[in-house]
Amino acid sequence: MNQRGLGLGAVLSLVVLIMGQNGALAQGTPQGTPEQQQACQPDVMRLCGAFIPDVDRIVACLKYNEPNLNPACHDVMFPYVPEEPKPKARPKAKPKPKKKTEPR
Repeated sequence: MNQRGLGLGAVLSLVVLIMGQNGALAQGTPQGTPEQQQACQPDVMRLCGAFIPDVDRIVACLKYNEPNLNPACHDVMFPYVPEEPKPKARPKAKPKPKKKTEPR
């Protein structure tokens, strides 16, 4: 592998590590897995290659291009985090009927 390929590989690993930290922290994973890295590598090259080696700009580029990410990379960058269920509202108590007063 040539020097540029080694440098590019190192940059991509770093980018995916950061993406893994941003996206996978919600899932409890401290680093991107090899599968997550593989999922985003084509999108980094296709959409954000102009920003290599600036990791912050690559991550921003991927987030900006959310609609254009392949589904696997989208799941890495924007993991599904289920919403907490909202508490059910208590039914309102029925008002007590008013007593009718008899005329005097």
